[in-house]
Amino acid sequence: MSDAATPWDLVDQAFSNTKQEQAPSKMQQAVKDMTPLKGKTALVVDTALATRRAIQEQLSQLGARSVIFASSVSEVEQMLESREFALIVCEYQLEGDRNGQQLLEELRVGKKLHWNIAFMMVTGERTYSNVVAVAEFEPDDYLIKPFTASILSDRVVRIFNRKARLGEAYSALYEGRHDEMPAICEQLQQNYPLYEQEIQRLRIDSLVLSARFTDAEDELNRLISISPKPWMQLKLAKVKSEQKRYAEAGSLLEEVVRTNPEYLAATDLFSEVLWEQNKPDEALEVLERLGAKALNSTTRLRKLADLAVRVGDDTRSKNYLTKVIDRSRNSSLSQLADYLQLSKIYIREGKVEEAERLTSKMRTAVNSTELEFARSLMNIQKQISEGKIEAAAEKLEEFFQTHAEQIQTMENETQTSLLEQCFATNMQQRGLDLARNISKRKPNKAILDRIKNAIASTKQTETDE
Repeated sequence: MSDAATPWDLVDQAFSNTKQEQAPSKMQQAVKDMTPLKGKTALVVDTALATRRAIQEQLSQLGARSVIFASSVSEVEQMLESREFALIVCEYQLEGDRNGQQLLEELRVGKKLHWNIAFMMVTGERTYSNVVAVAEFEPDDYLIKPFTASILSDRVVRIFNRKARLGEAYSALYEGRHDEMPAICEQLQQNYPLYEQEIQRLRIDSLVLSARFTDAEDELNRLISISPKPWMQLKLAKVKSEQKRYAEAGSLLEEVVRTNPEYLAATDLFSEVLWEQNKPDEALEVLERLGAKALNSTTRLRKLADLAVRVGDDTRSKNYLTKVIDRSRNSSLSQLADYLQLSKIYIREGKVEEAERLTSKMRTAVNSTELEFARSLMNIQKQISEGKIEAAAEKLEEFFQTHAEQIQTMENETQTSLLEQCFATNMQQRGLDLARNISKRKPNKAILDRIKNAIASTKQTETDE
């Protein structure tokens, strides 16, 4: 969401906690006197009772009708299904095997945070890299412990003040009312020049989402000529990428990544552009340069695994897939396809026992139907690996007959695993039918490459014969 601050904004906020506060202006004092949470409910996610009580007291003073507590990601997920919150204040370190950063990623990826819900991360981590790593998942603010009641109050007021003032634009963008955005943004910029850059980003996002790429490019070039910012260059590269002008996009992104190595979104897009240019080795290298920061995102780990598969590096792919499975276990980011892909590598390496151990991990990650799918597909993959093509084809046809309806609703990644088995067992028509079904869903580059490779492998086999 455009509502989020840039990584630099969040870093500045995080490290300003210990700085001397300037005397508030009349405007700031007026804002302080507001009660932004009046009549609303807040959620405090923290394991420390003393911290929860302190934050509860301060949020109550800001008008919160009630303050609910949670100490783990699973508790938060359950609460979000039955309650509405205006603010979530979340500690980075939580109970269980998932932290606050993973919670925020799940909420963002699953689109479970409405634009008007504020998410504030709290942590004792002070290093620059940790702050930037959390910033990529777009919290509204980031507080470093210890912080005073005054700082918490100021930050909450600032967040809700911005959301209230720019709410019309956020709402229009969230609801897809792109035609209204130019007039809304123009009026907001006149009324609230303090939020000029945020309003500019909202307008650019609207142009991109409505596929008005020429208008977006013209506006970005105009802004860059006045006062260039890294986010402008990133957006311009995105526009060029959407128009398949990958060489131009790559040149822009190479400069952004060189001068702003902590801008993770730019690195991600640069990797995608390189992949689109059929440079998977370079794309993988760009992402791996991020080092530990790359491992903070399940989405990026999965992309690293996909790239490793693309370049034929089973060792790296296996490493990243293992991390994906461990990080996403018991979360909404868990995918059956990760287990199938890792199992395929193990079986190819002759490590059947390792593949079978994945089944026990899956029991806590997927439902019973998906577990049945996985077991069937793993057995078929084992037969393919052993050269028992006819037996594998029989089992695969039986699978199609038994699960015809469920196959249509499988995720793209799982259908692609099934498609690869179809082409490996000379069931080309089944494979082509799956390819057509997947293509209707606008699959990502990794899926398209796997489909192309599966088809190409079959054609090569036919030629050799």
